[in-house]
Amino acid sequence: MTLEEEHYLSNTPVDVAIKALQTQVEQLKRIVNNKNTKEQDSSNNTSNEAEVQSLKKEIQELKTANDKAEYRIKMLLRALEERDNK
Repeated sequence: MTLEEEHYLSNTPVDVAIKALQTQVEQLKRIVNNKNTKEQDSSNNTSNEAEVQSLKKEIQELKTANDKAEYRIKMLLRALEERDNK
């Protein structure tokens, strides 16, 4: 510790020093919390991307199933029309 720092600390009232240290502790806590929040957001984005990919795959599967069902309906309608025309 430099001579200037020692002089400052020796002339600073204890309650002022405590208040300053408490303020610094609160600032450090906020920094840590912000870092943790950013890390959580990053992991959430990763899981969100996986969820989006999963949903896209499900949508594609549902579209395929829907197309197949529509084709079957058309075939059944044709069969019914042919039967009615006989």
